[in-house]
Amino acid sequence: MADLATFYKRIGTAIVWGEASATAILGSYTTTKTLSLDALADGSGRMGAQHDLGTDLPEYLLVMAGVETGTAPTAGLTCDFFLAWSMTSAAAFPAGVTGSDGAWPADGNEDEWKLQLGAPVISLVATNDGTTVEVQNAVLVPVKGRYVAAVCDNNLGIALRDETTASDNSSGLVAWPVSIVATG
Repeated sequence: MADLATFYKRIGTAIVWGEASATAILGSYTTTKTLSLDALADGSGRMGAQHDLGTDLPEYLLVMAGVETGTAPTAGLTCDFFLAWSMTSAAAFPAGVTGSDGAWPADGNEDEWKLQLGAPVISLVATNDGTTVEVQNAVLVPVKGRYVAAVCDNNLGIALRDETTASDNSSGLVAWPVSIVATG
């Protein structure tokens, strides 16, 4: 009788979008790609630096989001995170995403531009707690391109926490590449 293959998921090195030089994204991760979220105003968005997943793409990204509140948000409001995908380069991202950290979109009409990104890959649903890092449970997202950039749209009704030093802000998005591996 032939041996049957066994499949398992292999988790790669975390891609961490957050404030430049931050060392406490979601509690213990160091930023690898800049996404400036310190004091991000309600109703505003930011796009982060792109990440190249390489030529051998993982099947999925395991994505987890967290935001640091200052003033307590209204429970149930959201901070939405999207992933913008490109197969060729930063010049080909949808929704006005450039592949560099900056304000998103350029004209400030998030509700119009986010339609090109599709549904959020993860939405942090707020509790009514201030001065804390709120974390949303991780989700598995299919990979749709070689290059990926994170986008954040703050709809919490309050600005994210404004730290004296921006790199002290623990808001961010962490994505672990997941590959399916066969043995046997």
